[in-house]
Amino acid sequence: MNAAAASAMPDREEPSRAALYVAHDEPGPKVKKAITMPEQLAAEIDTHVGRGEFSAFMARAAQHWLALMKTGEIVDEYERQHGPISDERLEQARRRWHDA
Repeated sequence: MNAAAASAMPDREEPSRAALYVAHDEPGPKVKKAITMPEQLAAEIDTHVGRGEFSAFMARAAQHWLALMKTGEIVDEYERQHGPISDERLEQARRRWHDA
């Protein structure tokens, strides 16, 4: 994180280099991809992680998004097999999640 971003976010801890590069520095071949996004979004990411950290941030964001998609697939498969999840089961899961 650059100094300007750190001073703009005094209540937030700077992410560790290890956490920031988990996805980007995994062993194995890398592939370079070009992405197009709104200018303001790219600027906001740069503000928080710094220009040199953009690829690592995007790789980590992609990993996170894929994990959410896979979780949705698990729920969909469960509901295909067992029917919709009841409100009671959802509340039970929320309580367990918050207790963990």
